[in-house]
Amino acid sequence: MSDYATVVSELYDLQKFAIKLGLENIRALCAALQNPQERYPVIHVAGTNGKGSTSLYLAHILQAHGLKTGLFTSPHLTDFRERIRVNGRLIPEQDVMDFWKQVKPQVLQRKATFFDTTTAMALWYFARQQVDVTVMETGLGGRLDSTNIVPSRWAVITPVSFDHQKQLGHTLRDIAGEKAGIIKENAQVISAPQQAGALEVLKARAGSQKARWIYLSDAVRWQYTPGDGFHVEGPWGAVRGHLPQPGAMQVENFSLACLVAYNFLREHGLAWNGVALEERLSAMRWPGRLELVRRSPDIYFDVSHNAQGIARTVETFFSLVGKRKAHLILGLVNDKDMEAIVRLLVARFASVTVTEPESGRRQDGRLLADAFERQGQKAKLIKDSREAYEFVKKGIDQKDVLLVMGSHYLIGALKRTVDIYGLVK
Repeated sequence: MSDYATVVSELYDLQKFAIKLGLENIRALCAALQNPQERYPVIHVAGTNGKGSTSLYLAHILQAHGLKTGLFTSPHLTDFRERIRVNGRLIPEQDVMDFWKQVKPQVLQRKATFFDTTTAMALWYFARQQVDVTVMETGLGGRLDSTNIVPSRWAVITPVSFDHQKQLGHTLRDIAGEKAGIIKENAQVISAPQQAGALEVLKARAGSQKARWIYLSDAVRWQYTPGDGFHVEGPWGAVRGHLPQPGAMQVENFSLACLVAYNFLREHGLAWNGVALEERLSAMRWPGRLELVRRSPDIYFDVSHNAQGIARTVETFFSLVGKRKAHLILGLVNDKDMEAIVRLLVARFASVTVTEPESGRRQDGRLLADAFERQGQKAKLIKDSREAYEFVKKGIDQKDVLLVMGSHYLIGALKRTVDIYGLVK
């Protein structure tokens, strides 16, 4: 095992320390690193769905305007280093090793979590790279998330819905309250369209913090036509083109990123460059988001894993594939609303195969298959995800289409398998 592989294995071992919401550990780690989070402006992104895509688009837009941009997202799909990037380049293996050598004793002494540690690594690396700006995606919630150590004047809220209720609360207002925790005093808050309860909570938090509230649907108009691309109009003018990821939801995420970038650039005295942005659109690739990985049969991978995200993904999927016979492979972790997800999917697919992600938190496949059958849909259980993928792929017609959907752990493992088998288009 290489030195780098050993370090990554030791980082993964930190997952034995259960999720600990709170800022005590991250504050201690950052203090030991001379508080790197104070050395650059941070745009902080929270929400339930779309925050990873929004963060990616935002980083690309800022880069298109000449800013050296850090990007922190989670989880990764196939490579730990995907979490931490500067101008699109993954953190080098040597920097991962240098960081771990520096902080390992304190991490182990404090029993800091995997996410505490990777957040600190990102903040340290961005300072080391002397970035102009950093885009930070929250991991879980916002108020007590490790990323909330950043003294950000920019809070971005993507659509809030139900997910992680055990940690964040069982009502939409409770969940929105946790997400709203990233809103700091005198910040600029830019929000995607929200359900009524969430909107009320977010606006109240912004008001109490004397923050400027900007609502996407009040400032921007966007349109998406399958096959013809998108058209987005805002205070900067118009942007047209095609995103690598299909669907109206991605255009909404992109519109939010444009609005954030426009306001950030304006505050820093930088002019909007629509030509540079449109030239960069094809590079805004975000794997695992209705990603077409193979032709004949067409196979899509998608990491949607909560009810709202799955509903929007399935709508986009069927707009792409039309009336072709569609098949589903689904694998979830065990903190999702399984029954609600099944109700969204039942009777939509010619066949359903249930599998289990490579995670200690995987949803028992038998329980998930039973949930489909209670709703009148037969579901085949193949616990090994690679076996499930090969079984379905070989059993369907070349004109059919397959959607593989669920946990990042499922899609990440299968992407590695598909690459090895040489099936990626």
